[in-house]
Amino acid sequence: MQEYSCCKVCDGKVIRINEKYNLGECTNCKLIFCLKTFTQQEFIEVYDALYNNEKTHYQRHSKDEFDKIVSGKSVKVGFNRSRLLKRIVLAKNCKSVLEIGSGVGLIGYYIRSKNDKISYTGVELDKEAFEKSRMINLNTIHGDFAAIEKIEGTFDVIMLWEVIEHLQDLKLFLELANKKLNVNGKIILSTPNYNKIYNYPNRHKDQLFQDAPPVHLNFFTPENIKNIFERNQFKNCQVMVKKFPYLQLSSSSFYLDCIKVIFKRFHGTTLYFVASKNRL
Repeated sequence: MQEYSCCKVCDGKVIRINEKYNLGECTNCKLIFCLKTFTQQEFIEVYDALYNNEKTHYQRHSKDEFDKIVSGKSVKVGFNRSRLLKRIVLAKNCKSVLEIGSGVGLIGYYIRSKNDKISYTGVELDKEAFEKSRMINLNTIHGDFAAIEKIEGTFDVIMLWEVIEHLQDLKLFLELANKKLNVNGKIILSTPNYNKIYNYPNRHKDQLFQDAPPVHLNFFTPENIKNIFERNQFKNCQVMVKKFPYLQLSSSSFYLDCIKVIFKRFHGTTLYFVASKNRL
């Protein structure tokens, strides 16, 4: 089994913080990540099982959302994502967008429904999701994020929605993102907040509140995601944390979390992040 001996992004010293899932934390940039490395074939098999089997873990993304698109129904992309899209993509002078991990095409379809003048390109590793996106006439490439190096031209915006936590070669992604963004181009993304573990003071040792490797490989906090991007030629980094828990009226823990929100003791489940490419 191959493992990282230092930080995958900054080459800093790594301390193992989770034995069960083999996670390390960089003492320099504070990135938390799985120390084991996986093959491309392992990723393909994992995502095929998550998206394409009967009653899949991600059925909402792979089946339900696609059914709404092909039936001509209006699609919802979530309150926080829609706010970012309106502010960065739809309300600005954005002419071109690249989405990594574009799935069946929900975001691409949403952008096209709002402004079909914006040039959209998606990249999707899962073959079935890729084929579905092509069925709705989206410009999508089948491959992992490294395929963007061969795309001609550059983009005003690069998007990753719940994707950056899945990228094994995070350093290569940051390099390619810089290369494929226009000057002052922006990255916008969402990712789970690792700090939500602190909402559960009685948690078991090494317990995770995200999908374990090889599904999630990188684990972000408001601190480390900003560190990582600033160290890799990005500026104006802004981190927004989802303020409220997911609506679960039948759960007593939902009401307890709402009380924690009032006293600023609730760690939101999701991070929303914006950064600009540095001119240098």
